[in-house]
Amino acid sequence: MTEDADDHWHYASATTLRGALQRGQGAAGARVAARGAAPELVLDCVRRDYRWDRQVDERTTYLVRLVLDVGLPVDPIVDQLWRTGRTSGYDGNRFGQSVDLLAALARTGVPAAKDALRRYVGEGEQWIEVLQAVAGAWPGEWWDDLAPIVAGRAADAAPEEVFAGQDPWPAWAGRDRRIDVLVGRARPAPARRCPSLPHRGAPVDGLLGLLADPDAHPELLSAVLHEFARHRDPEPRLLEVADRLAARPDARRIGLVRALAKLGPRTVRHARQWARSPAHPLWWTAVVTLTEHGTVADVPALLAALDRLDRDRDDWCGYDALARGFARLGVTEAAPRLRSLWHRSPHSYERAAYVEALLTLDPDATRPLLPDALADCEGDVRMVAARHTPLTGEVRRRLGRLRDCPLENADVRAAAARRLASA
Repeated sequence: MTEDADDHWHYASATTLRGALQRGQGAAGARVAARGAAPELVLDCVRRDYRWDRQVDERTTYLVRLVLDVGLPVDPIVDQLWRTGRTSGYDGNRFGQSVDLLAALARTGVPAAKDALRRYVGEGEQWIEVLQAVAGAWPGEWWDDLAPIVAGRAADAAPEEVFAGQDPWPAWAGRDRRIDVLVGRARPAPARRCPSLPHRGAPVDGLLGLLADPDAHPELLSAVLHEFARHRDPEPRLLEVADRLAARPDARRIGLVRALAKLGPRTVRHARQWARSPAHPLWWTAVVTLTEHGTVADVPALLAALDRLDRDRDDWCGYDALARGFARLGVTEAAPRLRSLWHRSPHSYERAAYVEALLTLDPDATRPLLPDALADCEGDVRMVAARHTPLTGEVRRRLGRLRDCPLENADVRAAAARRLASA
């Protein structure tokens, strides 16, 4: 769970509007859009990053729509940009979220958001982060004229913060020596080289022998497993050493799971053995294998895995793989639990898997929920909803909003446009 540096917090109940907004729920977004209600709750979500996993969970488009729907001024976001942009250390991503929201608001035609970020590039402490963010989000004519300002600040910049291969730096190459010096000092970390294989090109037996050596260096094992993972033809004998490799303390970093994934359905027999013991180091690998390649006979093992995730829930991760497996195998008894996850889980990235599975397992109860899913924080959920939601006058209006929104991703816009065109 996200935790700010200055306090501790918990998600509000998913049955409340506050909790649903924190989770990026479509029903909450649709309610706010329809009524223009709860600006104080929207402001709370703007000021604090409630994402469970910032690497994959989406919120920016969702929050921008909420801000516009309730008519929230940009001043609180600008204030937070400057306040958190003057501090060092962990701030719960308040600064980063402020940058993302202002950059997106500018794209919807809010001049104050655009002006605030441009000013920050000229005066703020973390200006390189802001510059690179707007260069990645805005058309070039919105930031190209900042080059003289950046050149004037270049001597005092931290070169390790520069991503030299991304705009604006390539666009400004050769324009000002001060910028070139800054970018030239920003050297990317050298790529980690894979150690040479003593038996590169040797028979597979030789590579398997290296994997069987209990004293083999982990980098050598990683290199061998990388070879197996990239081979066009999978090597089933890798399963003969899988248990031994999985028991190593460095099993995660040597790439065993990736190499096993190449074997696909050939792993099922072993996976059934591994899945019997949650303590086995390949237990979760086995569960995922069975979701993808197992049969109806493996349903009890998958339901047991679902129970275990519920009991040991500390990261809310993994339910999406089970949802896909339940849908593939037609496990209708899992539908109520997936529906509960759709509403309760703060890990929004997985919601698309839940709704797709529910459309297979319980379509009649799921379709009425899809109009609100058009306002979900996750683009993949909005895309599924755009394809399958029952068409009404209100749904057509919401689809039009998705089709015409400058912030919406291309796949969602296309799905909305196709659905409207076919109506």
